[in-house]
Amino acid sequence: MRRNKRDIVEGQKYRRLGPGGGVWEVVALRKDGMGAVHAQMKRADDPKTLKTLAIAALLDPEQFERLES
Repeated sequence: MRRNKRDIVEGQKYRRLGPGGGVWEVVALRKDGMGAVHAQMKRADDPKTLKTLAIAALLDPEQFERLES
């Protein structure tokens, strides 16, 4: 099933595939000056660890898988 950026909402969790993966939760969606949307994420097992990713990265099935709530 193909996903699109409208499928990503705050509170969703994703598993990073590959080495050093982990589970990440979307805490905010932000638009940059060029209009690209990014997701601010926090690591589920260490909420002080944050990262900002392009939505395209979350939608890439080779990088992330969405976890069902």
